Amino acid sequence: MKLSIIFFLLLIGCSNPYQDLHDSLDETLEIIDTLYPEKPDQDRLRQGMIHGLIQGIDAHGSYLNEMQIKSLREAVDGGELKLGMILTKHKDGLLVKKVFEKSASYAAGIKADDILTQFDKSSLKNIELNDFLNLIKEKKTYDIVLLRNRQKLTKEIIPGHFTPPTAELKWFGNVACLKFGCVSKEAADEIRNYIQKIKTNKKLSGLILDLRDCPGGSFEAGIGIASQFLDGHLVVEMQKKDVFSKFCSSGPDSLNKLSMIILQNKNTCSAAEIIAAALKANKRATLIGQNTAGGATAKEMISFPNRKDGVIISIAFLNDPLGKRIGHEGVEPDMRIKEIVASKNKDLYIEKALSIFRTK
Repeated sequence: MKLSIIFFLLLIGCSNPYQDLHDSLDETLEIIDTLYPEKPDQDRLRQGMIHGLIQGIDAHGSYLNEMQIKSLREAVDGGELKLGMILTKHKDGLLVKKVFEKSASYAAGIKADDILTQFDKSSLKNIELNDFLNLIKEKKTYDIVLLRNRQKLTKEIIPGHFTPPTAELKWFGNVACLKFGCVSKEAADEIRNYIQKIKTNKKLSGLILDLRDCPGGSFEAGIGIASQFLDGHLVVEMQKKDVFSKFCSSGPDSLNKLSMIILQNKNTCSAAEIIAAALKANKRATLIGQNTAGGATAKEMISFPNRKDGVIISIAFLNDPLGKRIGHEGVEPDMRIKEIVASKNKDLYIEKALSIFRTK
């Protein structure tokens, strides 16, 4: 509501703390109207104005069009149509990093290392991931063109409702590794169940939390996961304006101080950063990799009155237990490793973690 009032005041020119901004906007519009060689699209001007205002103060905020609002709401309600794969940008399109079993992509025969070049007749070259998701508008058959070992293939895919698992458990001898795909609302319970399985190994010597490329997710679940390894310590501090709220672990440490290592990179984001920051600040885990994304803020999506678009904006900052803001430069690792592409048979991050466990 406060945001809507601010924009209302901006647009009608009332005297208010943002009067100088309103005057500058008027002057800019006059310049455009006088000098721009053709009549500008007012919708584009409005969208650009709102996006610029939000991005000027909040790197994690943005203008949202009607389709983006709809997609985000469906994601929150669990109704988002998904393909069931993890993607990153590639010079030729989108690179498939992982395909989840029982997903639409798995059923279509898409595999890791495939490069998606076309979706529903739209080129994917230089496309942003969010823009790609906006192409998935309904549950129907879509054609996907991809490159596999330089060979061009066409697949048919039908998006479906799919919730990826929070984590997958792997063993490296007596060292357990939980590879996180996301931090869903049910993540804390899932990890609690994994911990019970892990504890059945009487020779258990360490735990790796692999948060690389984890986009995060639920704020509450991030706190719940970190809490399982802390004895009543502070997990995270939330700052809303001048009001500070502290979230603490209810304890006890479910692994009784077992050695832990966290793997992270520049794509470790949001709730995954809460986990990394809490365990580092409480000296509960050693962090290996790169600075995380710095995307850990509490956000809210707000629709404009009488319109179908809106904004997403940070409504609170998150600080680690030592008072350092997480959503700034990210969480720094204890041991830095250059970003590398792991081969199918060798993962230098994992090898580094295992070598540390061997010395303990």
